[in-house]
Amino acid sequence: TTRLDSTFLFSINAGSDTVDIDFWVRAVDDKNAKDKTPAYLKIPLKNTPPEAEFLKELIPSDSAFNLMTLTWEVNDADGINTLQAIELKINDEDWVSISPGRALATVMPDNPEASGLTASKLYYAYDQAGESIDGLELNAQNTFYIRALDIAGSYSQVDTLQNVFVRGKTSDLLLVSANSAQPDGFYKSNLNALSIDYDFIDFISNQASNQPPIWMPTFSLLLSQYEQVIMYANDVTFTNLQTKAEDIILEFASSSIQNYIEGGGKLFLSSSFPNGFSTGSALFGILPIDSLSTSQGQSRLPIDSMLIANVPGYPDLMSNTFISGLDPIYPSSDAQVIYTAQLTKNNGWEGPKNVGVTRSSGGNTNFVFFSVELHKINGDQTAINQLFDKVLNDEFNW
Repeated sequence: TTRLDSTFLFSINAGSDTVDIDFWVRAVDDKNAKDKTPAYLKIPLKNTPPEAEFLKELIPSDSAFNLMTLTWEVNDADGINTLQAIELKINDEDWVSISPGRALATVMPDNPEASGLTASKLYYAYDQAGESIDGLELNAQNTFYIRALDIAGSYSQVDTLQNVFVRGKTSDLLLVSANSAQPDGFYKSNLNALSIDYDFIDFISNQASNQPPIWMPTFSLLLSQYEQVIMYANDVTFTNLQTKAEDIILEFASSSIQNYIEGGGKLFLSSSFPNGFSTGSALFGILPIDSLSTSQGQSRLPIDSMLIANVPGYPDLMSNTFISGLDPIYPSSDAQVIYTAQLTKNNGWEGPKNVGVTRSSGGNTNFVFFSVELHKINGDQTAINQLFDKVLNDEFNW
């Protein structure tokens, strides 16, 4: 008989580059008689070096903010189980060996406010720090290297990411621009009026190139460096480079927002929502809101209409433009309503009037949220200045 029915997988012993396999085959009949002269073949095996490369489409290629998330792909023709380690290096420092099962690590400086070379740690998740790594230089160009090592002692070719500028931290307040209208001047002028320093990240300009290609754990680790965060967004959708999902930025950032608040952060956030926003969104509960109205029609805020403060110390605010499709909210059970809107109802719309809420932990306010874009409520500049002062210097003063 002639038959092909088996495939054999051979491996090379650790520390060896080659091995000879002695292979025999014999026939056995129905009486259990065996061929006394089996066919013999000596098979010389040569180890194939592994391959390692950065997934550059998911890594910032030009600049990064206070940290750097790296992701990669490693292969070995001899089998992925023959890998011994993945090694990373930054600039001219030593290689650092990590588990071959890893596919992502965030380089986060121990002191993000340092100048020049600084020690860092590799984070494999938001709350999982691993090996230490040297060589990162803040406010300077950096080159990152990766290679793989197999059990035969063979290295892959080195892959590199060159000339990535990693910016350092300068303030305890982070200002995040995530609104496609780019009302950056509005927020900056209000912070400048209060003589408050801040770091600024723009997620909109240059085709949204500064958005994290991998939101988790990148954005969580970034937020964790700051005592206070101001973020302003709107209902415009973007593409998540990792998942390819089309959604608003707040959906991409939802887990990071939750981690930041639970970790003791203080967040001042404003955003509108798309029409027909999903009732199953993860944002409900993470934000201090329970839901939006699902009524037909539309709520509107005419020009010169007011947001009425419900809590002492907050100023009444005035709209400076006509807002159609206002997004009043039902607050979560642990939220306090601080603003209601003098809205008008169109085509039978029904729902709440709440547009501003806070949430506290241990008696301290750690979340202030507006479901209206604040730069559109700038009819009284003095009142807006008072709002920023109230939130940043009073509510967050703990």
